[in-house]
Amino acid sequence: MPRSVRRRLVLSGVLTCAVLAGPVAAAQATDNDLRTTLNTYAPKIVKDEKAVAKGINEYPKGKSKPLVKALNHEVGDLHALNKALKNESGSSAKGRKAKKDIVAGLGSIASAYGALRRDVQAAHGGAVSASKVNAAIATDKKGRTKLLAGLKLLST
Repeated sequence: MPRSVRRRLVLSGVLTCAVLAGPVAAAQATDNDLRTTLNTYAPKIVKDEKAVAKGINEYPKGKSKPLVKALNHEVGDLHALNKALKNESGSSAKGRKAKKDIVAGLGSIASAYGALRRDVQAAHGGAVSASKVNAAIATDKKGRTKLLAGLKLLST
């Protein structure tokens, strides 16, 4: 995996960690439920992102299993958060729009990580093609944009 691609993937993961781990301002009751759910999953997501970053650093050394394991765990936690958020409802228009954006963003990020995991497994420790990595990064970027938009709405 090229160095610039790894750097972008790690930086985008760190951005998600920082956003999810940061405090979310208070508003109405069900909007607060959304915030509580996000804050509950934030430590898990942060831990998973660190494991993914570590796995990405180990991957060029021929160690694909740590990356695959970290991506599996990350995707599972993102899906669990997504499912938990789907059961919540926003009490304000901003809350409902934020939930919609966050759920869409988390789904895209999970999809990108899942695709990357499949590509790494198919490569059997070898190099993943640049087009597949770039496709995963593009999907990840779109998801993070939606996620950030939703978190910003929820924090105002």
